[in-house]
Amino acid sequence: MEPTLPAPDPQWRPHAVVFDCDGVLMDTESAWAHVQRDVAEDFGVAIDERTEKDLMGLSARDVARHITREAQKLAEVRGSAAPSFDEVSAHLLRTEDEVVGSVIEPLPGALETVRAFARHVPVAVASNSTGPILDRKMKAVGLEGVLQTWVSADDVADGKPSPDIYEEAVRRLGVAPADALAVEDSPAGTTAAEAAGMAVLGVPRGHDEPLRSHWLVGSLDDPALVELLRGWGVER
Repeated sequence: MEPTLPAPDPQWRPHAVVFDCDGVLMDTESAWAHVQRDVAEDFGVAIDERTEKDLMGLSARDVARHITREAQKLAEVRGSAAPSFDEVSAHLLRTEDEVVGSVIEPLPGALETVRAFARHVPVAVASNSTGPILDRKMKAVGLEGVLQTWVSADDVADGKPSPDIYEEAVRRLGVAPADALAVEDSPAGTTAAEAAGMAVLGVPRGHDEPLRSHWLVGSLDDPALVELLRGWGVER
């Protein structure tokens, strides 16, 4: 897989960095996928591999909307009672809290990379997680005192792939989007960051979906990332 966007000017350097959370900093993405499937099944909805890819990186609100729509279609066919969005959403968030909150572990190279950038520029996290879940994640891996801020799906009108979360993150950091770097692993996230006008570092970690990114590394433990950081004057 190659970057799909041309690299910025060779003299470009990030004046701020905004990391995605799930799949970039910690391996909670697979647990979140299990949550989606389990909750969908509870409402009689099957999530196949294609749908799982389409839902990757979306907010809990958007996932709940999808499950609600599909469950209501089934209910109409069967002539049974249809669940409401609020019912599906509440069940999804309860299950997320039970499952995702119990598997919070940083990915290799994640904390080192965040701390390396934070020694030079302001750093934030922008995630489609809900506010309470994101708070737990940041505190659990010890980033509370390293990050200047973190932005959840609860803080904006629309989650990724809308640019709202990234626009809010750079606003809080006090930098122009064009001077900031987003670190993302999903099509929804890279689309959001690009739409916000940011430079994008893609970290697909085995995903085969194309990413709208200016640079691409295999993980935050990839030697290629160390070389990229060194070019920006950042030692990890």
